[in-house]
Amino acid sequence: MKSFLGISFLRFQVVIIAVGLAVSAMYWLILGSAKPFEALFFAIVTGNATFFALEKTAPFYARKPFPRDWFIYLAILLPVALISGSLAAVIWKLLNGNGIGPLLPGDWSDIRTGTFASLIAGVSIYISQKSRSRLEARNRELENQVTMGRRELQTQEAEITAAHEIQAHLLPREIPQVKGFQISCAWQPAHSVSGDYFDVLATAPGQIAVCLADVSGKGIAAALLMANLQAAVRAFAPSIPSPGALCRKLNEVLCGSVAPGKFVTLFYGVVDTETLTLRYENAGHVYPIVLRGESPILLTDGATVLGLFPDVQYEERSFTLQSGDCLLLTTDGVTEAADETDDEFGASRVTASARIARSQGAHGIRTRILEDVTKFCKGNFHDDASLIVVTVE
Repeated sequence: MKSFLGISFLRFQVVIIAVGLAVSAMYWLILGSAKPFEALFFAIVTGNATFFALEKTAPFYARKPFPRDWFIYLAILLPVALISGSLAAVIWKLLNGNGIGPLLPGDWSDIRTGTFASLIAGVSIYISQKSRSRLEARNRELENQVTMGRRELQTQEAEITAAHEIQAHLLPREIPQVKGFQISCAWQPAHSVSGDYFDVLATAPGQIAVCLADVSGKGIAAALLMANLQAAVRAFAPSIPSPGALCRKLNEVLCGSVAPGKFVTLFYGVVDTETLTLRYENAGHVYPIVLRGESPILLTDGATVLGLFPDVQYEERSFTLQSGDCLLLTTDGVTEAADETDDEFGASRVTASARIARSQGAHGIRTRILEDVTKFCKGNFHDDASLIVVTVE
C-alpha cells in the first residue's frame, strides 16, 4: 500500500473513513437523510476491496498516456465498484441478522450505496496515485538536476583549484635581492584566482625592476588577462630598458587582444642600485608611497591605464632614492579594504603601519601592513590585495 499510494495502512483507513463521512453528508444533502454508521461501514469495506483490486490491475492502466489511462481505469473501476458494493451490501445484511434473502429479490439500495462509495474511493485513489507519481517523477527530475549541478560544481571547483595553482606558479617563487636593498612581496586573492600581478626582475647588472598591476574585473576572466600581462612583461622587459617604452609596448599588445572595456593599471619601475635612481611609469595605478623620515612622498606623476587607448604616450619618470627610504607599492585591494562602516583603509593607514614596522625591514613592513588591513576589514577582502615593499639600507 505504501509503495502504491505512499501512505500506511492505518492512514489509508483514516482516508476512507473521511470518504464515508463525505458520502453520508451527500446523502443528507440530496435525500434529506443520512446513515453515518452504515456509510462508514460501506466506505471501509468498499474502499479496501476497491484498493486491493485496483492495485492488482495497475499494470493495465499505469504509465499509460492521458486520456487512455483514464478510459482503462474506469473500465476496470466500474465492475470493481459494483462487485465491492454488492459484497459490502451482503456483509451488512449478514451483520444485521437479516440474511441475504431480502437482498436477492431486488432491494438494491445497499448495493447502490456500496457502489457509490466504491466509485468515490476508486476515483480518489487514482487521483492520489497519479499525483504521487507526478510528484515522485518531479522529485527524481530535481534529484537528477541536483546531482548534475553538484557534479558541475565539483568540476568547476576542480578547474578553479587548478587555475589557482597555475596562477600561483606564474608569480615569482623567489624574489631577487640586490646588495643595499630589501624587497618583499605579498599576494592576497579575494577569491581562488586573482587579477593582481606582481613581479621582481633582475633586468641588467646593477638594476632591478619591480612591477605591480591590477586587472579590471575579478575571477577567471581577470586571471586570464593577468596571465597574458605576465607573459608580455616577461617577454619584453629584458629588451626594453625604459619603463615608458615598455608601457607603450604593453598597451599596444593589450589594446589588440583584450575584450572591450577591460583594462589594466600598472606601475613599472627600474631601480639603479649604483645611482639609487628609480626610473618608472605609472599607468593609472595606485600612487606609490616613499617613506622618507617622517614625511611620506606620493609619486603622483603618470599616465592613464593600459588596454583602452592605443595612442597614449607613456613616458619615463625618475625619482632619486636615499638611504633609509622605503618604497610602498599596493593595489587598491589594500587601500580600499573597508570595515563594517565602509570606511576605507586608505594610504594614510598604509603609511602608519609601515612606520610602526620600519625597524623590521621590508619583510616586517609587509607583514605588518597585511596584518593591519586584514584586522581592519575583518578578513573580508572584496578585491585582490597585493603589496611590494622596497627598502634602501
